Formats: sequence, structure tokens, C-alpha cells
Amino acid sequence: MQAPDLETIKQELAVNRGRFPKQALRGAIQQREAITPILLEALEAAADDPAALDADDRAMLHIFAMYLLAQFREQAAYPLLVRFFSLPGDLSLDLTGDVVTEDLGRILASVCGDDVAPMQRMIEDPAINEYVRSACLRALTILVGEGRVPREQVIEYFASLYRDKLPRDGHFIWSALATASADLYPEELIGDIECAYDDELIDPFYIRLEDVRWSLDMGKKRALQATRELRRGLIDDTLAEMSGWACFRMPEPASPPSGIIAPTQPVVRGEKVGRNDPCPCGSGKKYKKCCMS
Repeated sequence: MQAPDLETIKQELAVNRGRFPKQALRGAIQQREAITPILLEALEAAADDPAALDADDRAMLHIFAMYLLAQFREQAAYPLLVRFFSLPGDLSLDLTGDVVTEDLGRILASVCGDDVAPMQRMIEDPAINEYVRSACLRALTILVGEGRVPREQVIEYFASLYRDKLPRDGHFIWSALATASADLYPEELIGDIECAYDDELIDPFYIRLEDVRWSLDMGKKRALQATRELRRGLIDDTLAEMSGWACFRMPEPASPPSGIIAPTQPVVRGEKVGRNDPCPCGSGKKYKKCCMS
């Protein structure tokens, strides 16, 4: 089957039509060199004008671009992603939904070219969404697991976060830091972690001190292996990553039996569901990434 042309691919990936655009994605991967500038342009537009995305709840090209460019290991995407996800408050989260909590760390690790400094600046910036900052921490642990960045380098950086680079205010970033530390076998950090628990900076409902110590009990080799398996590594296959998303499984509307005209029913308006609330259909996805479209 002949691959679709670039304009067709772009149109297919531009918005969510309730079905997974497998052929368009395959065409994009086959024409990697030609499609890359289009994907980079989509990311740049998202960073330059996030309000335009916010006005179009079906917009998807920027999200497909993130996964494809990560698969391509396209380092030119890195500064654009940093700029987009450095948007203050919840805006970047609103515009990408579960991407932040599920795969942003893997995406950043895939395109960063082992340059961790921009992610470190994001981690330390209190104006950036805390889930984005958490994803940056996760990216560092992924890079260690992939053998791209030395564990000792990241442990030393985490120590600086515990000791002076993070305000001791008990925000979510502290719980994320404890989790990332546990991922890397926190032998050198256990004293800092215990002090953070004593100061009630880490939420024990998110990660308990016993869980951190359990990582130590596993031993370094087993703990690091468990992290490699849990964090799933870099993005290698966009089709496999995205094909199961609930937003691509829109049910077909039921049709009345032939010859029978369905009676008109009054519209009943229930309680409004927020864009980022769990979808009422029970898929586990956010409403805007599921039945809202």
C-alpha cells in the first residue's frame, strides 16, 4: 500500500476523529525526514500560541508530534518541549492530558541528547506545573536506567535538591523526588529522605518511608533493574504507545431497526463534567481525551 502524502498525513493527525490514524502514522514514520519539519512546526506553534490549542479540544497534531519526534530521537524537539511544558500553571497539562503523567518523562529522555540541564531548571522552577516537574525527575531516572547518564551524577543532583535547591514547603515535588530517589537505590540519600519525612515534606500516601527502605533492601542491582522495567525506557514505537488510547475508541451511535423511526427524546442535561475530570464512561482517561470530542 502506497504511503499517504505529507498533506494527507498532516490532516489525519491534526484532530481526533475518534479513530486511531494508523495509516497516517505509518506514513509519517516511513517519511521521517520529510515529516520532521512539519512536526517541529506543530510543536513550535503549540509553544508560541497555546491559547489556540486551548480553543480546539480535538487538536492532536502537537501530541502526535511529541511521540513521533521522541521515536525519531529528534533533539531539535527538546527546546520546543521545554518551552511548551514550562508554561506556568496547569496550561500544558490541560493541553496534553495524560501525556504528562504517563509518558512525558520518556519523551524528554528520548529527545534530550543526554543534556539534563534544561530539565533540571524545570525541576527547580516553582512556576511550572508540579506534574511536569515530576516527569523531569522521572526522565533523569530513565536516562540512568538506559545507561545514558551516570547514576552518581543524578544522585548528586538529587542531594542538592534535598539540601538547598527546593523550598522546604511540602509540595508534591518532594513526594516525586522521594519516588525518583527510590528508583535509583538511594543509599547515599537515605539521611536526606528521612529528614524530609520528619519535616512532613513527603506525602506518605504517595510513597511511604518503608517503600524507600524496601528499595535499599532489594540491593542496588535488583533495584535498578526493577526501575528499568517499571519506567519502560525510551519511546520506540508510537503506534504501540498510542493505539490503545480510549479517545480512539469512540462507539458508533446505535441505529433504530429498519422501518422504525426512533422517537424524539427531550434533551436532559446532567451535571457538567470538567475537561480534566475522569470521563463518565469509566475508561480512566480524562474527559477531554475521551468522550468529550
